[in-house]
Amino acid sequence: MKAAFSCGGTGGHIYPALAIAQKFPDNFFIGSNRLEKTLVPQAGHKFYEIAASPRQLFKILRGFYQSLRILAREKPDIVIATGGYVTVPVLLAARVLGQKIYLQEQNILPGRVNRCLSRLAARVFVAFAGAARYLPRHKTVVTGNPVRAEIAAVPYSAQSPGILVFGGSLAARSLNAAADGLRGTPYQAQLIHLNGQNYCHDMAGVYARSRLCVCRAGATTLSELAALGMPSILVPFPQAADNHQEVNARYFEQQGAAVVLLDKDLTAGTLAKAIAQIDRPEILAAMSRRARALGLPAAAEKIYDYITRTAGHQKYLRPARRYF
Repeated sequence: MKAAFSCGGTGGHIYPALAIAQKFPDNFFIGSNRLEKTLVPQAGHKFYEIAASPRQLFKILRGFYQSLRILAREKPDIVIATGGYVTVPVLLAARVLGQKIYLQEQNILPGRVNRCLSRLAARVFVAFAGAARYLPRHKTVVTGNPVRAEIAAVPYSAQSPGILVFGGSLAARSLNAAADGLRGTPYQAQLIHLNGQNYCHDMAGVYARSRLCVCRAGATTLSELAALGMPSILVPFPQAADNHQEVNARYFEQQGAAVVLLDKDLTAGTLAKAIAQIDRPEILAAMSRRARALGLPAAAEKIYDYITRTAGHQKYLRPARRYF
């Protein structure tokens, strides 16, 4: 079965697609000139670049026609999108060509693109059951969020020496400033600070040296923390669409897997205080158990199994021209 993938913008959209793509040896990706242009070829997958924009109609239309040519030439059996505005022209082109569409949503509060395009999809695979209320229920399948195999395999220990601070694939100024402010404190020598100046290609190794993570609350990051059983201090990105990162973070906090520190309250002092409150082996161990309980393992395998098991029982969508 040949699969086309579309994703873009941040690691939160790209890494789930890469994890699923490992199950489909015959695949290719369509994306923009953002982070996916680097990460996808590095992972060994064929990559096509198209024009993309969240608002510029000319670029969206250009990306649509580029996608039409790519999909018509490659003739994939299915198209899987994991988020980002670049997926809009790709999925519209797939719809016109009558190719079967699947979406994968990482957040508890789905992104606007996936909420709008869910009506075009055969199925929407979600990481958390709470996402189903925002999507067509008859199309929603709870699978968990795909996590890279090398990260899922990392064992957690509350005795690990490091405290990891990072702001996601695009970094975060407020987290960088707070981490820099910990210089001169007892935590300085323990910090593993990914400040965004150089992209980290070995997150598994970094996680393996850490007992606590201070980070944003993107869904892919949270899925990795759950898979690892990693306690965390979550600082939701305040400008995230529909405030979905705080929704994600509060869910983990309610389950006892994390502590939430809002960006507006983040300073070196408040961060040091939050670390001190939970940086004890018995507390970290309890948070680790609760974090791991939130994870749904083998999400990529579940998605692959569902698609291949149902492929022979669901007809392809008819071309859009028959509807409009």
